[in-house]
Amino acid sequence: TAQAVALCVHADDRGPARTHRPMQRDDATGSWQAHLPGDWRGHYYRYLVDVWVPGVGLVRQRVADPYAVSAGADARRSFVSGLDEPAVTPPGWAADRAPDRVRQATDLVVYELHVRDFSRDDQRVPAPLRGRFAAFTQADSDGMRHLRALARAGLTDVHLLPVYDFGSVPEPRCATPRVSAHGADPSAQARIAPLRERDCYNWGYDPVLYSAPEGSYSLRPHDGRSRLREFRQMVMALHAAGLRVGMDVVYNHTFAAGQHPNAVLDRIVPGYYHRRDAQGRIERSTCCDNTATEHRMMGKLLLDSVLLWAREHHIDSFRFDLMGHQPRALMAQIGRAHV
Repeated sequence: TAQAVALCVHADDRGPARTHRPMQRDDATGSWQAHLPGDWRGHYYRYLVDVWVPGVGLVRQRVADPYAVSAGADARRSFVSGLDEPAVTPPGWAADRAPDRVRQATDLVVYELHVRDFSRDDQRVPAPLRGRFAAFTQADSDGMRHLRALARAGLTDVHLLPVYDFGSVPEPRCATPRVSAHGADPSAQARIAPLRERDCYNWGYDPVLYSAPEGSYSLRPHDGRSRLREFRQMVMALHAAGLRVGMDVVYNHTFAAGQHPNAVLDRIVPGYYHRRDAQGRIERSTCCDNTATEHRMMGKLLLDSVLLWAREHHIDSFRFDLMGHQPRALMAQIGRAHV
């Protein structure tokens, strides 16, 4: 249980704190709130939380907001945005709509796509844009020409592998290994091993902030506005190509738990957000630290996050990773929600 919570607001992603504000606890709900006068859009923030960590004692955590809609580099700080300001809404965003091509589920024809690999080797995409959300805005690229041809042939949906903020790629300083074409040979694998923790490539099935776009796909990982704008430009470009946009979501586990810097849930309410066995150990049947979506507030986070992507970012469908780990009633509630 948190002993005290303070809001720490920064003018930018890397600068010193601009203001601290103690937060007040609502005893009826257990939530903490702080009210700041003025317009704080464009600023960054994090929480200072004094919590009791089993086996450790009282710890002061400096942690991002699990509900953040965007972030600075590596999810260290959350970003303030109303999601309606001009800086994050590309021209034409209000009129953006998915193509009306799917009447029932059996109409779906789905193409799975990894954002980085989509444009990494596309010589028609300017080098700085390759592997980024922005590559989708290049209408004459080989990739976008291919997707338009597939749409004409009957493709209805592009399913994006994880594009929420994930923890396995260091956003502002990742490295791309340079090896020969024989990448499967053991000597090549040995040469790239030292870069394993800094590699720019990962599938992304290691969530940190469920409701923020991934920074390594942004041209400016430190800029919370840029992530939002570039993500929306990608969605618009795919819609304009005649395709609906689906999103792979991984609410069944987190990248880390405990005192890891990216364990944003466990560092705010230790022991609550993860599913545990009879001995109190975090279950890992998903491969990683299972979330307890049967707990009310983890279930609420899942629901709120899905609706945010659908309502605010025009995502048309979702592929739930290991959906059997989620309560059926919760999934039914999502299905009934009005978008």
